[in-house]
Amino acid sequence: MGRLWGDFDRIESDFEKLTEEVNDCMSCSFQAMLAYIEEGETDRVRELNKNVHTSESQADSIRREILNNIIEGSLMPSTRVDMLNLLEAIDDIADHTEDMLDEIIFLHLDFCCLDEKKLEEMTDLIEEQYSKMAKGIEVLFEDMNQSLVYAGELEELESKVDGIEEEITRSVGRLDHISPGKKLAHRSLIKNVSDTADLIEDVGDNMETIVSVRKG
Repeated sequence: MGRLWGDFDRIESDFEKLTEEVNDCMSCSFQAMLAYIEEGETDRVRELNKNVHTSESQADSIRREILNNIIEGSLMPSTRVDMLNLLEAIDDIADHTEDMLDEIIFLHLDFCCLDEKKLEEMTDLIEEQYSKMAKGIEVLFEDMNQSLVYAGELEELESKVDGIEEEITRSVGRLDHISPGKKLAHRSLIKNVSDTADLIEDVGDNMETIVSVRKG
């Protein structure tokens, strides 16, 4: 199948840069979160947090550049709107993971009772999900049918993440030796991690919308 967008090499290249920066932001955020749970606010956590903010800032600069290119380009109005929605959906992932880490560090939260292995299993699934999303974005400009294959896999991984979220949340909820406030803090963190998978799935939904419109 021919190229989906015609001669839009610059937009395609910028989207690739954006997904790479957002991935760095998300990955460093997860690493910092897991390290914080294990060791508190150490120098390693602070360095990872710095990397998160740097990646988010760079992603935002790329987002603005893509935004200008889309607005100033020759795309049809409906296509332009769909591309802008896709752009914002990708950027939301970086914003969310940055905010998640900032909340933990700013409030000096104590997570004494989390199953760290299960939490890491959740983040591994989300990173796998993001990788498929990024591949879907990459082939969206080349082969929309292949892009749909990747988009369809995002929901399956999101469901697996939801299952782990429920398992960890129930485990914390059964504990008698921590206060309701601490339980809520634990639940908030678990939900924030899980919500990242929802945001990635939202990107897949935008990809499917773009393809459906193009196919008519």
